[in-house]
Formats: sequence, structure tokens, C-alpha cells
Amino acid sequence: MKYSRLSQIIGAGILTLSMIVAPLTLPASAQVEIEREGIYEDNDFDWGWLGLIGLFGLAGLAGRKRQQTTAYRDPNRPGYGE
Repeated sequence: MKYSRLSQIIGAGILTLSMIVAPLTLPASAQVEIEREGIYEDNDFDWGWLGLIGLFGLAGLAGRKRQQTTAYRDPNRPGYGE
């Protein structure tokens, strides 16, 4: 199914317009700093170990390194069959 050039331009225009209008529809909010004690407590959990376990889990997605070996020797090569 081929789209005409006009429909592509209209689609790109609608997408661009929606990206411009979307931030304008959100309510404004000021940044207020509230200091709370203990908001970042980790309850003595070492999050570094969890990250390390996650990296080991992702290592399996890397795949294996395969070495391609030749299955035969060239019979025209010197020293073959002597």
C-alpha cells in the first residue's frame, strides 16, 4: 500500500502539531524543595549486588563466540597426502 506524498505531509504535520500542543496543555508546576528525613532509606539493602546480578543475567544475551574451522583440506595444496 503506497501513500501519496500529500498524505505523508499531512501526517507529519499532525504529528508535529501534536508534539507542539501537548506540553501547552499540561498544568504548570513549580519546583518546591521539601526536605524529609529518611526519604532515601534503603533498609540496609545493598543495591549494588542487585545490579551486578542483573548484569550477569544480561550476559547470556551476548551469544557465543563461534570459531569457524575448515572441515577439509585443499587437495591441491602442496604437502597434501604425502
